Amino acid sequence: MSPIPLPPGPRQRLLLGAACAVVVALIIAIGAALVDRWGGGLVVVDGVVGSEKVDFFRDERVVARFAELGYEVNVRPRGSRLMAQDVDEADFVSPGSDIVADHIQEVHGISTEYRMFSTPMVVLSYEPLAEALREAGVARRAEDGTWSFDLAAYLELTEERTRWRDLPGDSVGSGNRNEVLVRTTDPRTSNSAGMYAAVLSYLLNDEEVVPPGGPDQEIVDRLAGLFLAQGQPPESSQQPFEQFRDLGPGHTPLLWAYEAQYVHAVVNGPVPPDDVVLLYPEPTVYSAHTLVPLNERGDAIGALLADDPGLRSSATLHGFRAEGGSAFEELVAEHDLPVRIRVDDVVNTPTHEALEALLSGIEDAYTDNGMRPPAAEERRPARDMTGGGSE
Repeated sequence: MSPIPLPPGPRQRLLLGAACAVVVALIIAIGAALVDRWGGGLVVVDGVVGSEKVDFFRDERVVARFAELGYEVNVRPRGSRLMAQDVDEADFVSPGSDIVADHIQEVHGISTEYRMFSTPMVVLSYEPLAEALREAGVARRAEDGTWSFDLAAYLELTEERTRWRDLPGDSVGSGNRNEVLVRTTDPRTSNSAGMYAAVLSYLLNDEEVVPPGGPDQEIVDRLAGLFLAQGQPPESSQQPFEQFRDLGPGHTPLLWAYEAQYVHAVVNGPVPPDDVVLLYPEPTVYSAHTLVPLNERGDAIGALLADDPGLRSSATLHGFRAEGGSAFEELVAEHDLPVRIRVDDVVNTPTHEALEALLSGIEDAYTDNGMRPPAAEERRPARDMTGGGSE
């Protein structure tokens, strides 16, 4: 007869438990190894960013560097005015304005922010048009070859609704019936349009930053007129830049843009036409790109973007000016860019309350004039910055 098995004693139960623990540990270790093997071991971080930074975050060099550091960073674009309310499931937000960043911190009770890089706002045009503006006293060329754009003189032209054919000289054909008008993005959503409103409001307010409280209605009406005269505006900054580059001066004679867009295009392509001119508005404003973390994952990404040399180098290649070091200056010299290393005529932007009051007034003017609401912002895949293809 076979012996009848007896219930395990304390020693047997202890050995059995230890064996089970070893098996569980092995399963976990093997699973973790398989996850790492197939690229799933990265910490996934989601962000909401201004559209002007989407290409940076999707650049394969940036993606690879984050992967080396243990992260997979996914971003979706959002207009800066709406960014504070669109943080569902996001680990960080990154507007193109420090005043918006301050507002986001206030709304969500956050004290931390990371200043990553910045870029001044510029005006892009074409050489014949820049020459016509020079003869009209709106543009001038400095000894170093860079161009300036007198915003106060420009405002005088727009007040008179001057057309290109009315400018002195023969740089512009007599058949050009279009008004001399800078094209912008949609002020109801876009940061770059908000920067345009900020600097023009400074000039319209007797060269004083517009204070908090109810804005002067004359300033609101004047700004609204400059936006409405453009027709239906684009929602993001990339679309008008590509149209400016690809369709020529007949479509977009003057474009309000980020300096980084121009630098990035020259360095990475597609290269703008040879007769494109970059003009520095006098005065201008800086677009400061910050990151506001909403949790520990977002905080880790902010720290890396602020300090990691590889990520900072990629930001420079995208045309941004990172604080500290000489990388941007070296890039300008390497590519012989008509760019000012130092931009002196810069004004402060209003507080979030003051700027929001201005933009809300402009938004009301859009509604009163039957303009359709801004569309949901969409972005096509970024170009492959190293191989010339697209993702």
